Amino acid sequence: MESVIAYVLSLINLLVFILLAVFSARAIKNQLVVNATDPRKRKIWFWVLAALNPIVNFILGYFFFKPDGNAMVVEDYKTALFLGTGIGFVLYILIGFILSRIFKHGKLGNWFN
Repeated sequence: MESVIAYVLSLINLLVFILLAVFSARAIKNQLVVNATDPRKRKIWFWVLAALNPIVNFILGYFFFKPDGNAMVVEDYKTALFLGTGIGFVLYILIGFILSRIFKHGKLGNWFN
């Protein structure tokens, strides 16, 4: 049961960080000059949030949601937390790549070009 908490936490964290990346990309205004820096800003914010995603997930899971119980339950939870954090990071990048290809002519398209 405690392992499920780690996976659900990773999924919620993934969704929150994807939404933060989308909102930050949409908040950066387009610059209508030859050497515009807005695509670079969107890409930087996407990767900053990609780096923060596993850090925040692990901190939340380890310090706030870690169960109190016997050593076996805690070890199972830690294993699930490590796996969930890694899977959440990979899915963040994969979903970001898919969104950037779907909206390749929009602001989200700057993440992977």
